[in-house]
Amino acid sequence: MFAAKQARNRGLPLQLPTGSGFYALQPGVTWLFPSDPVVFFGNLSYLHDFPRHHVSRTVLLGGKEPLGTVQVGDIVDVSVGMGLALNDKASISIGYDQSFLGITKQNGKTVPGSARSVLGTLLIGGSYRFSDRRSMNFTLGVGVTRDTPDATVTVRVPMMY
Repeated sequence: MFAAKQARNRGLPLQLPTGSGFYALQPGVTWLFPSDPVVFFGNLSYLHDFPRHHVSRTVLLGGKEPLGTVQVGDIVDVSVGMGLALNDKASISIGYDQSFLGITKQNGKTVPGSARSVLGTLLIGGSYRFSDRRSMNFTLGVGVTRDTPDATVTVRVPMMY
């Protein structure tokens, strides 16, 4: 209890966010070109974040500071790559993902410190199918632009019931 009270008095967050807090719409188009044993793929998408009105934030000692209307930047994403089947259960893939992030605005004005960003990631991955209902996907992402994380690791185990 002491730690929670201490964190509250210093203005530190007591909970982690579970999203951006903005409603968004993301249309996209994906293409596949099979050329046995390789499949070439690509994706183009656009993410539009809708503005939030009457936004406020909690400041030190529990007070509220009104921020007004906040509009986070939209995102254009382009990715290309290829997957190579090693056998009927295993495959490897290599790809590149580039995202262009817009600036954030508050009450119609650019937020100080907000800038357009370009995120580029080289993706190297593999997949193994255990059965018709279960597989495992592994991806290593290597950041190639200044604002991108140096490395990301993603492991997914999709299951069908």
